Amino acid sequence: MWKKRKKEEQLALWIEAERERLSARAYALEDAFLRAFFAQCVESTAADAYEVFLETPLAYNYFRENLGRMDEKTLDRFFKLAAIYHTIRTVRRRKSGLDWTRMWTGLTAVFSLSGQERKLTELLHCCAELYQSGFQELFHKTTARYLFGDRALSGFSFAFIGNFWYNSYSSFMSSFTGYVPFHIRLKRAQ
Repeated sequence: MWKKRKKEEQLALWIEAERERLSARAYALEDAFLRAFFAQCVESTAADAYEVFLETPLAYNYFRENLGRMDEKTLDRFFKLAAIYHTIRTVRRRKSGLDWTRMWTGLTAVFSLSGQERKLTELLHCCAELYQSGFQELFHKTTARYLFGDRALSGFSFAFIGNFWYNSYSSFMSSFTGYVPFHIRLKRAQ
C-alpha cells in the first residue's frame, strides 16, 4: 500500500511537470488558434491523467491497473497520444476550417514527436481519413501497445480505453469551445 501511495505521489509530480513543460511550448506558438488549441489540449490531458491514473478506482480501469508500469516516458507518451487523438478528431470533424498541415505544425512543435511518432501520427491520420470506422479500434490498440507494450486487450480493457478517449475528446472540445465557439476562434486567428 505504501509503495502504491508513493507511486501515486510521484505520478502527480510528473503530471504537473509535464503540464508546465508542454504549456510553455504551447503558449510559445505564434498562431493564436494553435496556441489556444494545444494549450487547452495540455490542460485537458493533465486533468485526464489525474482522473484515470489517480482518481478513478473503477473495476477494469486499464490505466490504473497499469499504474505500476508508469514512468515519465509513459506519461510523455500519454500526453502525445491525447494530442494526436484530439488533433485528428478535430481536423476530421471540422474539415471546412482546418488544414491538417497547419495542425501538424502545432502538434510537432509542442509535443516534439520523434520520427517514429511522426510516422505513427501520419498512419493514424490516414486511417481516420480513409477508413473512418477502423480508426477508433486502431487507436485503442495503439494506446495499449504504445503506452504499456500490450499486444492483446481484454474486452473490458478495450471498452474502457474506447470510452476514455470518447470522453476525453468530448470534455476537451467542451472546454475549448465553452466560451468562444470554434468558428470564432478560427476567424480571430486569421
